[in-house]
Amino acid sequence: MEVYWSNSALQSLYELDDWRLTLDLPKIGKFLQKNIYSYYSEQDFSFYIPGKIVFIDGMPVELRMVLLSVGRSELYKVFYRIRSGYIEIFYVKHPRQKPLT
Repeated sequence: MEVYWSNSALQSLYELDDWRLTLDLPKIGKFLQKNIYSYYSEQDFSFYIPGKIVFIDGMPVELRMVLLSVGRSELYKVFYRIRSGYIEIFYVKHPRQKPLT
């Protein structure tokens, strides 16, 4: 399955790198992008759709969320949508980053 990155997903990786720099940690955006791409490109969505449906104000939206581990760190939240013929990564977030508003 093809994997595409929305502008909001790329922006979230830039924000993640900026946040990590404030903690004196190295950038991880490119590494995450490769790992997320690898994860989704290996999935067979005809048998199983990974992740949980995202609810906003109690209503389901077209997003799903997967928790992905990168090494020994906490799990990253990856929000994505299924489009016809491809997966669109919508947002990537570390659990200790500021909450989504």
